[in-house]
Amino acid sequence: MGFFEQFFRPGTRPFMGVDISATRIKLLELDGRPGAYRVLSYASEALPPEAVANDQITDPDAVAAAMRRALERAGTRTRDAAIAVSGPSVISKVIDMPADLDDAEMEQQIGFDAEQYIPHAIDEVNLDFHVLERDPNNPSVNRVLLVACRRENIETRIGALDMAGVTVRVVDVEEYALQNACSLLIEQNPALATQTSSVAVFDVGAHQTRLSVQHRGRSVYSRELAFGGHALATRLVDRHELKDMDQLRARLRTNELDAATIADDIREFADRLAGQIERALQFYISAASRDEAIDQILLVGGATLFPGLEAALGQRIDRPISVGNPLAGMLASSAARRNHVDQEGPALMVASGLALRSLR
Repeated sequence: MGFFEQFFRPGTRPFMGVDISATRIKLLELDGRPGAYRVLSYASEALPPEAVANDQITDPDAVAAAMRRALERAGTRTRDAAIAVSGPSVISKVIDMPADLDDAEMEQQIGFDAEQYIPHAIDEVNLDFHVLERDPNNPSVNRVLLVACRRENIETRIGALDMAGVTVRVVDVEEYALQNACSLLIEQNPALATQTSSVAVFDVGAHQTRLSVQHRGRSVYSRELAFGGHALATRLVDRHELKDMDQLRARLRTNELDAATIADDIREFADRLAGQIERALQFYISAASRDEAIDQILLVGGATLFPGLEAALGQRIDRPISVGNPLAGMLASSAARRNHVDQEGPALMVASGLALRSLR
C-alpha cells in the first residue's frame, strides 16, 4: 500500500517528531518510558510566508532550510523522523470487515473496494488500515479504521526533509498525533481516565483549531475549526513595530509584552475563541447525542503563549479551563531548555504525539 503502510506500525529505531505547520517547523525528540519520559532535543524555526499553504508544502527548499536550522539549534544527531499530514488530502473512515480476514486478506479486500471509500484514483493515494475492535453488536465483524492520503502530499514532505538530510520513517495524521499526545495529559492527571465526564482538548494553532474529546482515557470525537491565532500575532507584530514573529515570541517569553500591555487584543481574541469553543461543544453534544457532560477544557497550541488568554477565556466560558502541557514534569536536556522547551511545551502537542511513536 505504499509508504503510508508504516502509519500504524511502531518504530524500530529512535526518531524525532517533526511538526510542519503553516508558520513553523518544530522537532522534538523524547526517550524513556510512560511516567518517566525525557526531552532529548527540541528546536523550532519560522517558515517563510506561504512556504506551507492549505496544509501542503509549496516551497520545499524553504522547508528544508528551516529543518537544517532546527537540527543545528537542537544539536541532535538523530536523522530519522516521524511526520504528519493533514487537511482535505487526508481521508479517514471506519469500515466494517469480516473478522476472520487476516491482514493480507484485508489489504486485498480494501484494494478491491477502495473506490467506494476514497474519491481519488487508487494509484494517487497511499493507504493504511488498523483494526479498532470487534463490533459489539456483531461479533463476526471488525470495525477497521481506513486512512488514505494523496501521495503527492506525502512525497513532498518526505522530499523536503530528505533535502535536509532527514529520513522519514513514519507518516502519521495530525489528528491522531494530537490524540496520541493526549495520553501524556492523562498520565499527568490519571483521574481524567476514570471520571464519568469528558475532557475537551482544544489545540489552537496559527490558522486552525482542533478539538479532541477524551472520555475515560480514549478519544471519542475530533473536529477541525477554521480559526487560529495568526491574525492576532500579526496584529501584535504591527502594533508594537516588531521585526517578525520570532521577535514577538521572544518579547512574550521575556514578559516585555505582558498581559496588561496586550490586554485589549487578548480580550477581542478571547471573545472570538470562546464563541468557537462553545459552538464546537454544542455541535459535539447535539450531533453525537452524547449523554456525558464536558466538565473541563484543556487549552493547548501556540495561542497559549499569549499571556492573559487563559484568564480571559475563563471569564467567558462557564466551564473550568486550563492550559495543558504534554511535557509538564519531564526532565529536559540543557540544549532543549536553552531553546525554551519549558515555555513552549503547550504548543508541542503534535510534535509530542509524533515523538511518542518512537517509544510505543
